[in-house]
Amino acid sequence: MLPKKDIQTGFTALKKKAQNAFSQGRYAQAEQYIRICSNIGCQFNLQYADDDIESLLRKIAEKTIIREASYVSKDDCWTFYDDFCTTYVLGLQWLEALALSGKKILYVTTRDVNAESRHKNILDRVTKYGNVRVEIIPPGTVFERAQAVYDAITGHRSSKLVMHKKATGSIIDLVSPVLPRGIIRYVINLMDQTFWTGVRSMDYCLEFRPFGASVSLQRRGLKREQLLMVPFYPADDENEFAGFPSVCTKDKVVVFSGGDFYKTLDENRMYWKLIRNILYEYPQVVFLFATKNSYKDDSDISSFVKDNHLEDRFIYINFRPDIYQVFAHCDIYMGTSPTSGSLMSQLAAINAKPILQYYEPGTPDDETEQAICINEHIDISFQDEDGFMHEAGRLITDERYRQKQGERLQRAMMQHDQFNALVLKTLETNVTQMPIHDYPINYTVLDDRWHYLEKAGYVNALPYLYGALGWKDCLMYAPVLYLKRIRRRLSI
Repeated sequence: MLPKKDIQTGFTALKKKAQNAFSQGRYAQAEQYIRICSNIGCQFNLQYADDDIESLLRKIAEKTIIREASYVSKDDCWTFYDDFCTTYVLGLQWLEALALSGKKILYVTTRDVNAESRHKNILDRVTKYGNVRVEIIPPGTVFERAQAVYDAITGHRSSKLVMHKKATGSIIDLVSPVLPRGIIRYVINLMDQTFWTGVRSMDYCLEFRPFGASVSLQRRGLKREQLLMVPFYPADDENEFAGFPSVCTKDKVVVFSGGDFYKTLDENRMYWKLIRNILYEYPQVVFLFATKNSYKDDSDISSFVKDNHLEDRFIYINFRPDIYQVFAHCDIYMGTSPTSGSLMSQLAAINAKPILQYYEPGTPDDETEQAICINEHIDISFQDEDGFMHEAGRLITDERYRQKQGERLQRAMMQHDQFNALVLKTLETNVTQMPIHDYPINYTVLDDRWHYLEKAGYVNALPYLYGALGWKDCLMYAPVLYLKRIRRRLSI
């Protein structure tokens, strides 16, 4: 493993390579190194913004994008840029809210929908809106695509641009720094818990919870007047239900959980301990687990099932594109720990399913309450094992209580019409319509949580950094990584 300071050294070295490439006119290489920096920054939560990278992105954009000499925007022309183009994440609800504004909406996506079919695209859902025009950016070099995005946005005479982009680098990051001043730029802070680029090339940040707003003020260097609070809700992906395993019979209570596998990992493996305790104590429970992506999860999960004799009790159902229907058909949702997922908790609430949630004491990002408690405050999560297990027992054994708790969560959620009205009012005024309640955050807890993935062997930073730098630049800019790489090879 690498200590965090060594990972930071590698990050700084790669940033230096990007700056050197730019100074030598190798703009494509500079952009590639920035993307590698973004991956490392996002993976290890090194920081939440980097002004050197922001400055370099602007310089690359100025060198590579052909811009309009004069520009006149139209108030009724707005653009929604979307890296994902999928019914998953937030694109669908934002597109609908923008369409219902009555403005002329341009929907721009860089996703190659013909090359990747794992996630259902949302293009067929656009056709019901007569005021939405679609622009799919074709394959090409990064600068060809960036130019195409710029031309689409300006050709639409956009006055507003809403960006739904990836944290690990997006083509829009090469466009937004050089857009005409007549275009107001908004970023949906989708990955508010980690590093992303484009922080200095936007006018407003659309936050969905107090935690993200707090980080934006404390670590991204944003001004309070730049923050617009817009809590989201989970849109129905309209995918057909693919069914549950045959052991999920009517006499069983189906507890579902899932999300990114890393969110279940900590030194104590408390999440997995709680699952085992539930299954040992309540034989009527079948536990289903799904993941969006994985590290070593297949082998880890197989070992968990085998070691605890949970065959036909704990079932790994892999990735589920019909995630909305999975929630509709389960009985209880259990959030991941030490990190929970806002969208997964909301999917449970919108489907009137009760939530079991455990957090370690002192957790600064209590996503469950922040994501759900918009219309009513409800204490959902537990920070003690006994309280958690008592609630699990009530939900499992008392169907009436289970239904009541689910319905209460459903009412507390941001509602469909609420969201649409809030988006329109927020974008029309550029003033947050909901108060920003920021609070102090213990960043050490968050930093240690992310770095644990390296410590536990789920992420191996050394070969990645060494390979990205090359041995010469590793020796020049990050000799500590060079020496550790040689030492590792000699020890094999």
